[in-house]
Parts: sequence; C-alpha cells; structure tokens
Amino acid sequence: MISSSATILPLLVAFGGLFVGIVCILIGWYLWYEGRDIRSSGLTVTAIVLEKFRKEDQGLMGEMINYYVRCSFQDATGLAREVDVSMRSRRWFQLSEGATTRLTYVPEELDESQPGSHFVWQLRGFAGITMIVFGIVTIAVCTVSRLLEWLNSQPVY
Repeated sequence: MISSSATILPLLVAFGGLFVGIVCILIGWYLWYEGRDIRSSGLTVTAIVLEKFRKEDQGLMGEMINYYVRCSFQDATGLAREVDVSMRSRRWFQLSEGATTRLTYVPEELDESQPGSHFVWQLRGFAGITMIVFGIVTIAVCTVSRLLEWLNSQPVY
C-alpha cells in the first residue's frame, strides 16, 4: 500500500511548479512588453538634469514612482528638447541638478522618455524573454512530469 504523503507530494510539486511558472511568465511578459517601443525605435541621448522634483499626486499613496527629473537634450534633428522623466528613487537620489544622464526616447513620443541606454532596454527585453521561456519550461517539466507521476501512482479500478 502506498502512503498518502507519497501520493500527494507529486501534486504539491506540480502545483508549485505551475505557480512558479506562471509568475515567471507574467514577470517576463511585463519586462518584454514595457519597453518594446523603446527597443524597436528608441534613440539614446545624453541629457542634462535641469531640475529634480516629486509629484505628490502620483503613485499609490504617494510612495510609488513619483520621482521626476526635468532633462534637456538635443534630439536627432538638433532641436533642443525638454522632458520630465519618471525614475526609481535610487537613481533619483544619485543624480544632482546639472549632472548628465542617459535617456532613451521614441521620437514620436517624447513624453515617454525613459532613463537608461538603448542597450539596457535590449537587456531588459532579453531578460523578459528568458523568464518567459523559463516559466514555460518550469511548467512543462515540473507540472506535467509530476502530474504524470501522480497519475501513474494511482490505483486502477
């Protein structure tokens, strides 16, 4: 006779693998989806930080991403541009007014400028695809193999 703990373990591993796989797929999708326009047609420029400020009405209870810098740069046509860029607090505290930083922007969407170089956004997209693949493999290996193991351990009536 097979003990009940031995028959439930493959199910626990299967559902754990399913959970981890779905979480990895969702995080990977977010990483890939968020910067796809910047990766495809974004341009990287060196910008000068004109002003650091916070928007108190932004974010969840005023604590999410409400750190902004106003930056000035010359676009590909040579025109001077000025944009407000949201960024994470750690990067915001590292910058000072008058310093330079790298920005990536899509020429048609200047309001959507993001901190970081084009290469960083390419890496982020690659990390997203890698996490999606890892999630699919985790689901395939852990969930499917453990469910098959559990089904084979069940008595046939």
